[in-house]
Amino acid sequence: MITIIADEGEGKIGEELSRELSAKGINVEYISLEGVSVKPCTSCCMCTDKTYGRCVTRDDADWILPKVIRADVLLFVTPITFGSYSSKIKRVMDKFPLIMDRHYFMENGELVKGGMLGRRFKFYAIGIRENCMDAEIEAFRQLHHENLIITRGFGNAFIVDTVPTVEMQSNIMREVLSI
Repeated sequence: MITIIADEGEGKIGEELSRELSAKGINVEYISLEGVSVKPCTSCCMCTDKTYGRCVTRDDADWILPKVIRADVLLFVTPITFGSYSSKIKRVMDKFPLIMDRHYFMENGELVKGGMLGRRFKFYAIGIRENCMDAEIEAFRQLHHENLIITRGFGNAFIVDTVPTVEMQSNIMREVLSI
């Protein structure tokens, strides 16, 4: 299953990809973060102590994270905001330690923690370029690369305009479907 989590504004890139993938018979879960409330992590450490594996803050992450666990592919759609994901996407990602492996590993000479137990995590990001400088785009690519290391995942970051070209949409779909 492909899970698309989108904070995409007017472009509806994730929604369009969801429709196209569904039309091809692909099982897709589309989650728009519009109107969704995921509160920020407060670093209280309760999820690693008294409520191990469970956040004490009740919010919409309670129904979003199980969908992430079931995903074979996770795709974030986000405006590039100061070289990063949007705050809504970041809040979802801040809750990933609740569903990822809690052990540390040495991988490619780097200490990493995370990843899905027993499988590789296929993780893509579509960064929507709106009034971005080249340095912000490069920072977005680097951030996604670091998140792939931390989550022990693999994937790619795509940079698109508010309305991506047909060729760019095809490239994204081709790579995402190479499960």
